Amino acid sequence: MFGRRFNFLTVAGIKIGIDFSWFLIAILLAWSLAAGYFPHYYPNLSVGTYWIMGVAGMIGLFVCIILHELGHAMVAKHYKLPISQITLFIFGGVAEIKKEPQTPKVEFLMAIAGPIVSVILAGILYLLTILGQHSFWPIPIIAVTGYLALINIILAIFNLIPAFPLDGGRIFRSILWWIKKDSAWATKVASQIGSGFGMILIFLGIFSLITGNFIAGVWLVILGLFLQRAAAMSRSQHYISRELHGEKVQKFMTQKPISVPPDISIQEFVDQYVYHSYHHLYPVTENENLIGYVSLREVKLTPPENWKKLLVKEVMVPASEFKTVSPETSALQALDLLNQTEVPILLVVKGKRLVGVLTAQDLFKLISIKLELEGGRPF
Repeated sequence: MFGRRFNFLTVAGIKIGIDFSWFLIAILLAWSLAAGYFPHYYPNLSVGTYWIMGVAGMIGLFVCIILHELGHAMVAKHYKLPISQITLFIFGGVAEIKKEPQTPKVEFLMAIAGPIVSVILAGILYLLTILGQHSFWPIPIIAVTGYLALINIILAIFNLIPAFPLDGGRIFRSILWWIKKDSAWATKVASQIGSGFGMILIFLGIFSLITGNFIAGVWLVILGLFLQRAAAMSRSQHYISRELHGEKVQKFMTQKPISVPPDISIQEFVDQYVYHSYHHLYPVTENENLIGYVSLREVKLTPPENWKKLLVKEVMVPASEFKTVSPETSALQALDLLNQTEVPILLVVKGKRLVGVLTAQDLFKLISIKLELEGGRPF
């Protein structure tokens, strides 16, 4: 879902980061508040004041979004669900929880926590706005707190729409799951509604474009496409999580992988291994013990005129610089590691001895077979 991002804060052990797409919406939001919203409702202030209000409103909104996502994350943490981090991105924020809840109760509590936080924030900010009006606070302060009170109510209401993967869709899924005792069926129904809601937003966006409201139309279309994609991805992730739950790496790994010795030249490696087996990455072993890996990347970074002079061990990535897994590692944990690595291959070791390699394709083989046997659909 995300591209480049960086972490800037840790709260209760939970990392909070910003995806680079966030800066686009931050600039647009500050501009729209400074040039449109605040001048319309609070006229006769200076341009500089409006920009200060716009930036304050933008920062305040994203602080509220972080608190909203922390509501989800703290409930997940209470129920021992691993949390990757919270990320701000172009459509707001998301708490990246690595594991699906195991009961409808946990799903319900985790989903509803965010909207509850937003409603509490709206109440506090509304009271501050009333207090400020009676205490004659400066207009810019009252304007920003009033805007944040309103936007938190809108955030809570929008998120409570029963369209998966919005919070309301997850609440709806938890209720269906509790009624029928079938998380797969509940996910299918909730994600279909989420896709349908995304389609409605797309049609509303197209209608806005036709009627001349260009900016609103573009955003509605983008949001609708995002929700459709997010619903499909969430359904796939749920299915993958369900099928890999309880499985170990040893069931999926390729045993006795091709490995190369450290003392051959790069030229020999290319001629004897790369041009014969066509892999992109090769473990480097010594007496069956893993000491590193060499990939096409390391070869390409070495000038061809040096291929006969340099040995594999001189260009390899040493084992101390990458993560390995054991045959007993859970398949879900391995998939999470694969998603975090630049090279989508995990080397499997028992102690220091190389026993296999694992790719995402290996993990998906079983799922693909199930899909084929069950008519090509996850549910």
